[in-house]
Amino acid sequence: MFKLRSFSPRVTVVTLALLLGGCASMPPAELGKAPVDAPSRSAVQSAPADYVGKAVRWGGEILSVDNARGYTDVEIYGRPLFDNAEPSPEGGDGVRFIARVQRFLDPVQYKPGKRLTVQGRLQAALTRPVGEFEYRYPLVAVDAMHLWPAYQSPPLPAWYRDPYYDPWWPWGPWGPHRHWPYGW
Repeated sequence: MFKLRSFSPRVTVVTLALLLGGCASMPPAELGKAPVDAPSRSAVQSAPADYVGKAVRWGGEILSVDNARGYTDVEIYGRPLFDNAEPSPEGGDGVRFIARVQRFLDPVQYKPGKRLTVQGRLQAALTRPVGEFEYRYPLVAVDAMHLWPAYQSPPLPAWYRDPYYDPWWPWGPWGPHRHWPYGW
């Protein structure tokens, strides 16, 4: 006969902790650990000389790729990073930065709209025009990076229906489509 054994509460707690810990997403291996006390993009933009040489892990949406002799500058619109180092599709402090990679990056692969996370050290800021405005870009000399796909919002489930949509209101598809009693 099969006899069911009861587990101690300690074993149950440890098992649940391991199972839930396995659900946590990890940053890509090439990025390693996030730097401690990394400055924000807005702080670096306002006083770039104070942060030269500091390690950062920043990410965001690619705006442009400029290949030069021996390096590539990637202009990125900064976004906050999730725990797994993936850039959020929205939010941020509105600061653009330049990620300088010491090799050729194909503009077809690193096209605008995709998201990039970089890890490296801050260099002296660059001033370049955005339209007719001179903009000061924080510059990151990239040691490691990870390219994410362009963000696509998750699809709505097939059973989802807009609770405010009613094709028959007020008198069906053939009736007057006024917002009774307002008439607009």
